[in-house]
Amino acid sequence: MKTNENKSPWGLILILFGAGILSAFQVGKVPPVLSDIRSDLVISLFYAGWILSVFNFTGLLLGTFTGAIADAIGHRRLMLTGLVFQIIGCLLGSFTDSFYGLLATRFLEGAGFLAVIVSAPTLIFQVVKPKDMTIALAIWTCYLPAGASLMMILVPFILTGTDWKGLWQINAVILMAYTLLLSKKTSHIKFMNPSTLVTFKKLIQDVIRTSTSAGPLILALIFVAYALQWITVMGFLPTLILEKYGFSKSMASILTAAMVFVNIFGNLAGGRLLKRGITRWKLIAFACTVMGLSSIAIYSADAIFILNYTGCLIFSIFGGLIPASILGAVPDYAPSKNLIATTNGLVIQGGQAGQVMGPPILAYLVSQTGSWSCGSWFLGSVALLGLVLSLCLSRIKPGISS
Repeated sequence: MKTNENKSPWGLILILFGAGILSAFQVGKVPPVLSDIRSDLVISLFYAGWILSVFNFTGLLLGTFTGAIADAIGHRRLMLTGLVFQIIGCLLGSFTDSFYGLLATRFLEGAGFLAVIVSAPTLIFQVVKPKDMTIALAIWTCYLPAGASLMMILVPFILTGTDWKGLWQINAVILMAYTLLLSKKTSHIKFMNPSTLVTFKKLIQDVIRTSTSAGPLILALIFVAYALQWITVMGFLPTLILEKYGFSKSMASILTAAMVFVNIFGNLAGGRLLKRGITRWKLIAFACTVMGLSSIAIYSADAIFILNYTGCLIFSIFGGLIPASILGAVPDYAPSKNLIATTNGLVIQGGQAGQVMGPPILAYLVSQTGSWSCGSWFLGSVALLGLVLSLCLSRIKPGISS
């Protein structure tokens, strides 16, 4: 594939971005049908929270290790394997009739999702020109809100002709077609570390070196705080809208999709502000402050709908500054060039940890208190933690762990 020597291959970058979007479909397909799954499988809100969270459990356990594997065996190879895992998970999930069966297939989908989001940004880093790096990585951070919101918009239309199991099968078919396309379009990308000897000892050494470096560790912890808040608000927003205001399922899905979609503007704005020289930690600190204050409006028991929902939109827009700031920092804070995916894996592991913990904790608090208002102080406390961590990041200079 021939490209202008000074021009980034934006077509290829968008194709890699598409792998993230389709993987995010597997996140966005669940919230709109969560009530249908609860009814079909006869499960409580607490167990439904695990349907949301288990998807990220693989990342919680193996995020950094998966990044090390990608650095060792090849990012393209692991990315394609991840798409295949998602295909299998979708197909098996569409035939299950039990909570634990669906839980197992969501875990498999999550493993595939992890493989893609760890590998794809490193491939983008490999093909993009240095002058376009910040913008390209900012675009990449939009994969989750773009994919999840698009799926939420499509779900009401899809459900007119099928049920949630059919939705799973449709996702499997889309993933199959895209995997074939991606395999063909990325076949020319060379393995960045061809001389690396793949041994378990080497993988462990890479994981230890990365996870004990101050920069990657602080980035990962900030991502814990961000992801915990974002997935919790997004995952339960349709349920909150249905229970508190009695809106239709399709309207709840569209409103949630809009909340997720506006996160893209924060992601892109974060990339532009960083390119203009705005300090990374200051963006994170500002976003954490706004998210914490917004959670008060989102879960205020006495507020009218417009106040609750406006809080969601503000929360999502300004929260988008954080992924752009964190994921864009990975190449700078990685212990070495050959450990970029490992560092990305550690950051993703932090994000997955937050996403695993958030929904069950809020579901438990709501079930114990009988009110969604507990979300204000819960998420506000997590936002405060993110603010403190951003101040810690301000004391670490890029490359200090190299």
